[in-house]
Amino acid sequence: MSTVSDTADQSGQSAQPADAMVDVVICGGGPVGLSFAYLLGRAGLRVALFERRASTTTLPKGQYVHASTGELFRQWGVWSRLDKAGWSIERSNGQGFYVNVAKGPVAEIRAAYGSDADYVKKWEPLSPVYPRKIPASDYEAAICRQVALWPNVSMHFCTRVTEVESLGEQVRVEVRQTETQAVREVRARYLVACDGAHSFVRSRLGSGQDHGPTFGNQILVEFRASLDDTLGRDGFFHSFILDPRYAGWFGSKHPQTGLWRYSFRHDEEFLPDEEVILERLRGALGMPKLPVEIVQTYRFDYTTGLLRKWREGNVLFAGDAAHWHSPWGGYGMNSGIQDANNLAWKLALVIKGIAPPALLDTYEVERKSKALLTVKSATYNSLAYQAIVQSALLGEPALFTSGEISADGAEFIRQRVEPHGDNSVLHTGYQLGTVYDSAAVIRDGAVAPTPTLKDYVETTVPGVRAPHVWLRDREGKRVSIIDLWGASFVLVIQDQPDAWTRAAKSVSSELGIPLSIIHVGPGGDYLPEDDKFARLYGSQGAAFLVRPDGFIGRRFSGDASEAPGLLADTFSRILGFGGGKACGKLVAEAGAESA
Repeated sequence: MSTVSDTADQSGQSAQPADAMVDVVICGGGPVGLSFAYLLGRAGLRVALFERRASTTTLPKGQYVHASTGELFRQWGVWSRLDKAGWSIERSNGQGFYVNVAKGPVAEIRAAYGSDADYVKKWEPLSPVYPRKIPASDYEAAICRQVALWPNVSMHFCTRVTEVESLGEQVRVEVRQTETQAVREVRARYLVACDGAHSFVRSRLGSGQDHGPTFGNQILVEFRASLDDTLGRDGFFHSFILDPRYAGWFGSKHPQTGLWRYSFRHDEEFLPDEEVILERLRGALGMPKLPVEIVQTYRFDYTTGLLRKWREGNVLFAGDAAHWHSPWGGYGMNSGIQDANNLAWKLALVIKGIAPPALLDTYEVERKSKALLTVKSATYNSLAYQAIVQSALLGEPALFTSGEISADGAEFIRQRVEPHGDNSVLHTGYQLGTVYDSAAVIRDGAVAPTPTLKDYVETTVPGVRAPHVWLRDREGKRVSIIDLWGASFVLVIQDQPDAWTRAAKSVSSELGIPLSIIHVGPGGDYLPEDDKFARLYGSQGAAFLVRPDGFIGRRFSGDASEAPGLLADTFSRILGFGGGKACGKLVAEAGAESA
């Protein structure tokens, strides 16, 4: 790759104080806020992150890392930190449905069949990584350590944002340090709210929400017990209990702590007594004499909603602060990190004066449709599971008395569970098939595939994630083309490298925008490993402009002699100059440079 122009510990607690004025304040230090901090820090911006917790999470939540998120982690250096983390596929494979665990599963949904190696092989044609189950405590800490690489980013845990005010060109926040109760004021050009489903910033500045159902009063218990030969043998990541007396679900054994999880609905105001928990837990297992050690009990609930406006002046919302929902399907963290990947490069270009603020409007346009699909899908998963269970209970009196289900009842469940898997477990299309349509994408008449949860169709139509192909560099090292995205715009060319490079240097210098060129083909930086590159990225003469978030902004064909004008027009439109006077000036100057 040739560059055309260049412009902790677990808590990640920064020793440096927050500046009185920064480029961006990030409210919230979960995975979405930390991802913003990494991306904006990499772009060279001054960033202050505030998080009320004492460290990155220690809670047993958010374990599903989608392939699209794993690709970003790989680009950021996070993936390598997680090499030994999480569950193998044999220990975290899909969902099982039981009357109780001792009786064995009635129905199941599997993400894959076979070993870890088989699972990797299944995903290798589509992505350099594969979906994994990794505890949130591991991946949050890993992102945090990467953020700590940037001296221009300060992270402040045990610090709560207590006031926020939009001042037109600036945002003012007051923050309170938990231990000392010291209050200070920080100002920023922009604030990004990543402070969760109960967002403080949203409560102050949000202007309207669309609400869905509430799934409340849930209890989550972490416990120790000898279940490796029963619940562990079946290898489900989630195991649902149908017996209405003990209805709930089990989570697989934590790979580091050795703790199991059991969750159930509890409508009382206070946490249940330990005796109540033990009776329910053993009943759900069907093991009344099993020794059980309860380690910790949590209470939680989740609501469903979508923020109507994701930008209020210089305040932007992302992750659960913009779209919140049930956890079923593992959408939340993954969707929020994709928000960060979409917005961060745009925010950096605006703050540096390279792009007008109008570029930020494409963030909501591009991400909100995906968020709506996410909220709907997570809601469907929760309600579909409830519908399956409640329907199965009808006409099954023995389930209520002795925990027995008829053959017809079991078959009913199996028939209903199978299609449910496309939404709750498999969803390859959701992970890789996102399509953006905004002013930051230049269409060429081709129609992008309609996104579905299940199916992913590889294509290079503008607006899609630039698809993965395996390449070999000049030393013969195997590289995914996805590893080459992230830090800048990338122009992928196949021939006429001198003409494209001259044009790119001219336009990049004029706009001050980082732009890299990769030449794939004989004499270039990389050679395709197989025919997939030619099949997807076209024949000789084709070129692609890939945005920093890895999505195709425009594709070109034909003689590279027209490249200066094409590139100038492309960047002017994508950055949001709108094709007016600024666009005309850039195109004219690019043409003169070429001549």
